[in-house]
Amino acid sequence: MRRFANLSGLSPTPTFSTPLFSSRPHFVLFQAAYAAEVSLFMTHKDDSYNHVLKYTGLLGGVQVFYVLMSIIRNKFTALFIGTWGMGLADLYNRTAELIGNTTNFGIAFSAVRHLAELQERGEHKALTLYVKLIRTWTLLTALLGALTCLILSPWLSHLTLGDYHTAKGYALLSPMVAMTTLLGGEAAILKGMHRIRRMAAVSALGALLTMAVTIPLYWWLGVHGVIPVLLSTTTVVFLLNLLNLHAATRDFPYRVGLFSKRLLAQGAHLLKLGSAYIAAGILGSGAEMGVRSFMVRTSSLAEAGLYTAGFTLIVSYARLVFVAMDADYFPRLSAAGDDVERRNFAINRQIDVLVLLMAPFLILFTLCLPLIIRLLYTPEFLHAVPMALCAAGCMFFKSVYAPISYLSLARGDSFVYLVMELLYDVVFVAAVIAGFYYGGLWGAGLGLSLANLFDLIAIFTVYSWRYGFKMERTTLRRCVLQFCLLLVGLFAAAQPVWGAKVALGGVVFTVSAGLSWDLLRRETSIAARWATLRQRFLNKK
Repeated sequence: MRRFANLSGLSPTPTFSTPLFSSRPHFVLFQAAYAAEVSLFMTHKDDSYNHVLKYTGLLGGVQVFYVLMSIIRNKFTALFIGTWGMGLADLYNRTAELIGNTTNFGIAFSAVRHLAELQERGEHKALTLYVKLIRTWTLLTALLGALTCLILSPWLSHLTLGDYHTAKGYALLSPMVAMTTLLGGEAAILKGMHRIRRMAAVSALGALLTMAVTIPLYWWLGVHGVIPVLLSTTTVVFLLNLLNLHAATRDFPYRVGLFSKRLLAQGAHLLKLGSAYIAAGILGSGAEMGVRSFMVRTSSLAEAGLYTAGFTLIVSYARLVFVAMDADYFPRLSAAGDDVERRNFAINRQIDVLVLLMAPFLILFTLCLPLIIRLLYTPEFLHAVPMALCAAGCMFFKSVYAPISYLSLARGDSFVYLVMELLYDVVFVAAVIAGFYYGGLWGAGLGLSLANLFDLIAIFTVYSWRYGFKMERTTLRRCVLQFCLLLVGLFAAAQPVWGAKVALGGVVFTVSAGLSWDLLRRETSIAARWATLRQRFLNKK
């Protein structure tokens, strides 16, 4: 799904197609409202900056580790199986992912909301029954996904490669689809129960083991190892995640009711919200495919490749900031229920943390973009730099509206969610195509940023009216200030002279990072923890 699917999430699959979760923000204590703020903090301690940063650091660190493992894995994979083999592996992977996402009805995502609410109210009996409901429907959709993959394997082979030579390969992927769906269900239970530490630890170990399995198999089998690698890595991660299953079953023993009419009927609400989630994902994928198709028809495949490279650079790595959105923030927001004050408090704290992390990250990342491209790609991809610079604004805007966007899902309002997704997709296609037509790659990047600015305005307007969301003045001031610094930083990054780029960019980054650090220092225990660690280090020396 466009708005959320790739923002966060410790993916239980070995593909790890999306980054990790995030954390909980701590609130700001301004002198003018000190007493009131303290009172509010005592009421909503789980929405504090300390809480947000704690899980952002934990899960973000795991995701950084995964990215490093992925770079090493991809380097050796390219060496052993070449571009054709990597293309085949990606084709298999994406196809299995599409089938799984289409047949699981988004249950793993939609279930988190009600789990968090029951956990918040301490309704253990109802929670036990709901866990059984989730597992029942997860098992059914896992079987559906595997059967769909098996039946469609000849058609998938002909559709993707024009022959039936890979039909056996697609058929062998059916267990991968089933295991991934089952893992998603158990991950949803752990998210709803706020057992994030265990998920982070298992995800880090999974990334390491995936690399340890992938490299030897490709060295031994070459391109013939694509299917064995996909199946073995999925199996390894599946077995590893049985640790998560064990954690979940200590309080909730594994039970399913495949023949229970009551449980099957009660799963309708899961399918309703989950189907909206999947439908939005299909719409988003269609919009992105339409944009790339237009670029190929009107320009060239190379231009489309540069757009993809620029998009991947600015979006994929910036997503590290969103690592806790699904795992931590969404359950907390869902648990708030009808408490508008609590919801707004949580949203504003999440925006604060995302913005104060995103702005300095984007400034530093865009300044180093030419070096990063030379490291990860080839010099030919330097033509994507202007596009990436113009597209940087989209991730800043997303850091503001993403926490607000979760409101519709937290309230179970699938209609509003779908409408907003459709509206964005239309604007996204129009803006990027128009930008590319008139300005080439940099115009496409600008169109991407403008589309997300429109999304910010639309979400703020609609969600304020429908759900009573209000942005705090202090949060608004931080957003405006950091955005102005980002604009200056992008101007510095666009300078052709390295001296001017480094001088101006360095000053802007220092100011942006300094403002973020000052807030965290004043409102969290990060400074005290750093001082403690420093003292321990000095004592050891």
